[in-house]
Amino acid sequence: MAELWKAFVLVLGLAVVSCEANRRLRYEDIVAQALKFYNDGQRGKPLFRLLEATPPSTNSTTRIPLDLRIKETVCISTQERQPQECDFREGGEERTCTGEFFRRRSLRILTLTCDRICAAESQVVTGKHLFCSTQLPPAIRNIYENAKYDIINNILRNF
Repeated sequence: MAELWKAFVLVLGLAVVSCEANRRLRYEDIVAQALKFYNDGQRGKPLFRLLEATPPSTNSTTRIPLDLRIKETVCISTQERQPQECDFREGGEERTCTGEFFRRRSLRILTLTCDRICAAESQVVTGKHLFCSTQLPPAIRNIYENAKYDIINNILRNF
């Protein structure tokens, strides 16, 4: 009887772990995680806070595109500091971020690239954002981004 009980507990535990691994993350949670990782790389520099996030138009559960705008706050990045506690810096730097969230089985990969939105004297209008004129043209940048994600996808297929 004890062995049957142990087997039941094991199967129940595996079912819970499997359900948790397959749980679909909300877009807001993925954006919050991306912003947290971005700010973790800003140690000693100003924190950035979310201005807007554009949810994807697709319903994919394995490949979720990210499109967001962030703005500099008055707070300096430390381990305990949260950007939600900070006010936006007046005239602070804005950045537009793009990336993707991949999910394959229990593996999760988040890529994010944030570009500075420039002042009026050196800006180029592309779509709905203003970018620095020193950036790559959008067509070239899209080719690069698609190639990068295709390479990651091909690597993940081998697992």
